[in-house]
Amino acid sequence: MLKWLEPVLPHVQNAAMAMVVLLAAYLVTIPLRRRYRPSEGVDLTRRTGRDFVGALASYLAFPVLVLLISLAVIYRLNRGLEHDQWSPYHPAWLSFWGIYAALRLVEGLFVEIPAQMGRACPLTRLTRSLLRLVIMLGVAFMVIRYQLGFNISVLLTSTAIVTGVVGFAMQGVLGNLLAGMSLHASRTISVGDWVEIDGQIGQVILVGYRETRLRTLGGHIVVVPNGKLAEMTVRNFSLQTNLRRHEVPVAASYGDAPGDVIAALIEAARSIPEVESEPAPDAYVTAFRDFGIEYILRFWSRQYQQRTRIEGHVMRMIWYKFTRRGIEIPFPMSGRMLGTFMEAVHAQRFEMPPASEIQARVNDLVRSDFGRKLVADASGNCLLTRDELKALARDVNRVRFTRGEVLMRQNEDGESFYVLVRGRVQGDIATSEAAAHIQFELPPGSVFGEMSLLTGLPRSATMTALTDCEVLEFNREAFAHLLSLREEIPQTLSSLAAARAAENTEAGERLRQCAATPDALACPGIMRRLKRMLSEWRVR
Repeated sequence: MLKWLEPVLPHVQNAAMAMVVLLAAYLVTIPLRRRYRPSEGVDLTRRTGRDFVGALASYLAFPVLVLLISLAVIYRLNRGLEHDQWSPYHPAWLSFWGIYAALRLVEGLFVEIPAQMGRACPLTRLTRSLLRLVIMLGVAFMVIRYQLGFNISVLLTSTAIVTGVVGFAMQGVLGNLLAGMSLHASRTISVGDWVEIDGQIGQVILVGYRETRLRTLGGHIVVVPNGKLAEMTVRNFSLQTNLRRHEVPVAASYGDAPGDVIAALIEAARSIPEVESEPAPDAYVTAFRDFGIEYILRFWSRQYQQRTRIEGHVMRMIWYKFTRRGIEIPFPMSGRMLGTFMEAVHAQRFEMPPASEIQARVNDLVRSDFGRKLVADASGNCLLTRDELKALARDVNRVRFTRGEVLMRQNEDGESFYVLVRGRVQGDIATSEAAAHIQFELPPGSVFGEMSLLTGLPRSATMTALTDCEVLEFNREAFAHLLSLREEIPQTLSSLAAARAAENTEAGERLRQCAATPDALACPGIMRRLKRMLSEWRVR
């Protein structure tokens, strides 16, 4: 009964042993292959020498281990036999896996060497897998034909029939596979591209046999079948160039001149680091509505996938620019709401600024370095009474700046100074002698910018808001009002400015390199300037 099985048993035995060898090699090499994954995707990192060798070993581990186990098993099965008595399948098996190991080594070098240089492999994983499959199928047919001596024409015919049956049964899977190949051939998307698919914006992290994976801005992984992807409209933000245009609609009241509004919009866009200077931002009037004039602000960036954040920064900057320039942002309202709104505006217009704001400005001045150092006696007591401060506070402006805005620039003319009420400001001094810029940080309560107003010299530093800031601004008129309050104030301020200029000169800061004459920084020179400002204010 078993005689008819005798010709089949060797083949069954060989197939079973091959399956056991493959399973054992696969299970043993899992830890190495998981630890050293191929260097591809969006997170390329340069490997150390040890990791580079480990990565190459992960490519070779499976075929080499199959060879080693197979050699041990074949040697044990054929122990005591002459070489010509060995089964012809054993050398063919070893030849196939030897060629596969060499192919994996070439693939590992092809992938890992560019990764060491910070570049991605020119062939994606899907393309490499398909090439590997085609090559090894050819190797398998060659081994069967020339090493085993079988006629492969029947095998090829059978393979074609099986392929047709399997293809019909797996239409969906093959459709996704062919769609993935089409995407690669047309270069529609690649790993690392930022794309928008079906309303989802994300970075392509994998293009596989069946699916494409995106990592969204929120960190979610979105899986899109390749067949569906081929039918969708894909917006690729990285194709050819990553330079993309943003458009932000803005409205302003009819009382604000379009030229002033457009200038503020363009200035707001240029204040954001992510906005490109070329092509330059521009803005246009788009419509006249019943509640105001509509504008469109257009600017370019290279991070369009981050448009929510970038456009949010631009709109935040627009609010601050509009507020400081007195530009109103209108909104539609009902008749009843309009009446209430006009009453509030009328009350504010005829009480500018209100008493509560005057009191708040006085308190801020007293608590700051203005009241403790700038206009203080030797004991640190403010020289001005609260009534005098209230009169002065009417000429002082409360101004808001947002983080990243520049309050003043080095070498510009200075006709005002600031008292920092809230937030933090960073100063930056560029000198010809220092290799790096000199930077410092000012806390709330600091006074800055007064040296330019006292001496008439250009600004000595660039001041940038580190956080949202609120300052009290003393323009030339408010400063002249301050000089008129007490006879001793001009002398006090001139002495303070001369002493500070001497300290700056000794410290080697910016004042030493500006085109200032010694007389401009001396106490008499500063005193003459303050008297001139005071006389101009009294004439007005």
